[in-house]
Amino acid sequence: MAQAHTPAQAQAAQYGSAQASIPISQDAQSTDQHLDNEGRLVPTHVPDSPVQYFDDPTGLHLRVDFAWSKFKNIISVMNGDQQTPVYIQHFRPLKPQLRIENASDNTSVATGTINTFSISAECSVNGRTIDLKPVKRWKTHYNYLSTTLSADPATPTAINWITNCSLKIWDFVCLDANQIAIAKFSVNWWAVKQVGNFYFEKPAQHVSKEARDEIVATGLTLLYVMTTRINNPLNIVGSVFGKTAKVEEEARKDI
Repeated sequence: MAQAHTPAQAQAAQYGSAQASIPISQDAQSTDQHLDNEGRLVPTHVPDSPVQYFDDPTGLHLRVDFAWSKFKNIISVMNGDQQTPVYIQHFRPLKPQLRIENASDNTSVATGTINTFSISAECSVNGRTIDLKPVKRWKTHYNYLSTTLSADPATPTAINWITNCSLKIWDFVCLDANQIAIAKFSVNWWAVKQVGNFYFEKPAQHVSKEARDEIVATGLTLLYVMTTRINNPLNIVGSVFGKTAKVEEEARKDI
């Protein structure tokens, strides 16, 4: 078995893969755009690349560091050069493979489940189940229904995760119901220790813990879902036969 040299490679090896590959960059597609209330160009449907005005985030910043000795991720709030651990993310060989705890008291926050065949995934965040469903079979585009990130907590809203990547950085971008970027998880594929950074559009005082929990849990789960898909041949079968879904359409059918 090839030796794992980066956190992503080491973690992928735990799920039966020998070596990680670089994700293929997505082809940009043209999108219709309109001006929002602040005069910014935004797409009228989900884009295949991150919203450009979010390229220089100034809001809440979380850093994800991989502890090799304990085989876990430490997620910390960054304030300049100072970092304060807020989450610990453990890896398990059995489902649910990801377990996230509060760093302060080790109480459970969330779990993430990666499937062997299916390219869908599941999270449990603060006792609430989230079904991460693929919108595309061969591109990284997932969506789910959220009450935490909805303007009306009584009405779930569709949240989308899309990606854009280069040879070094893999950006997972979280879009709200209006297709505006609310957070970005930038992963350094070749990092030895620093897995990546969560950048939020809003400052820390305007991000609730519940929203932070959900974005961190879904972002980390999708990272390891895609790492597994790249390295697990069985997921190719899942991509061919897997069902794609736009959750807002399913929600309308249920009404």
